[in-house]
Amino acid sequence: MKNIRVHKFLKTPIILIILAVVLIYVGTSGYNKLDIFLTQPTRTRGVFATLIRSKDRSILLTINMIHSIIQFYPTNNNYLYPLIIFHDENFTISMRRQILSCVLNTKKKIKISFELVKFRTKIKIDPGSRSNKPIAYRLMCRFWTYDVFYHPAIIRGKYDYLIRMDDDSYFMDKFETDIFLYMDNQKLDYIYRSIYYEPYSSMDPILKRFLKRNILQLGCIYNNFFVIRLKWYYESKRVQDFVHELIQDNFMLREYIGDGCIHSAMLEVDNQVRVKHLMNFPYGHNFHLMPSGNSIWLFRADTTFHDEIKKACHQLTVLRGVQGILTRINITKRWNL
Repeated sequence: MKNIRVHKFLKTPIILIILAVVLIYVGTSGYNKLDIFLTQPTRTRGVFATLIRSKDRSILLTINMIHSIIQFYPTNNNYLYPLIIFHDENFTISMRRQILSCVLNTKKKIKISFELVKFRTKIKIDPGSRSNKPIAYRLMCRFWTYDVFYHPAIIRGKYDYLIRMDDDSYFMDKFETDIFLYMDNQKLDYIYRSIYYEPYSSMDPILKRFLKRNILQLGCIYNNFFVIRLKWYYESKRVQDFVHELIQDNFMLREYIGDGCIHSAMLEVDNQVRVKHLMNFPYGHNFHLMPSGNSIWLFRADTTFHDEIKKACHQLTVLRGVQGILTRINITKRWNL
């Protein structure tokens, strides 16, 4: 009797309609999920970040830098990691259009967003501080030490890792490895490409409190390129305490301290940090060249490079190898790739 009732129940028109709707929903839902899985990037949440000036030359250099990412950085189903372009109040709509019109004509997909950074301050440089480092440069150093990590665009994006690229930075050849994935697989907190040296005596009292010495083992990190695990920066109490010592009372602005030296110190104040000096990728910063395998940067000046940058919309220009050979890559050919 019970089975007969069930049989009659299934014949009810309303129930049949409900069952049909459920079947359609389940089938459609499954198909959409498969489609998303196949067509959307599934990698770790990484982001490229750059800080540019509202000048014609900086715009051209930025276009060249973006071309190098699109040309050489590994993709996942033609998807690239997003890029955030931080800019000042003088950045115009026409500058934005110029960048986008030059770099988005490709089948490779990259999301580019533009974010305002307020670079105005009434802070005065202390007498005796390095006069060759103007306040704008000091604001840039503070940006890559503190401001960028707490910018709403970074917080909102919930990124795992961040790569810094300057407007005059570029990748000079193909990458064999996705650095974001490498960092995630190796459980690293920080990757740097090279080192340099500049005086950082203004930081001496703070270093002595945190390290019991005022000498940094690495000197300063060449941090025009670096990769950082953001959660490490936010959650390392030692790093947070150290950075806040530098920014409180605008100390970093009044007394110049290079952000590369600060990053080097960050890696020492936290003795639990997992850091890697990664050399197997080719990177250039203006005339400073770091071919794959080279641990230090090489200076190779080529004035033609500056002239070629004027063609950035249709041409990627890089200096390659230990000799710094000027290389031109026609971007218009890439649009059909």
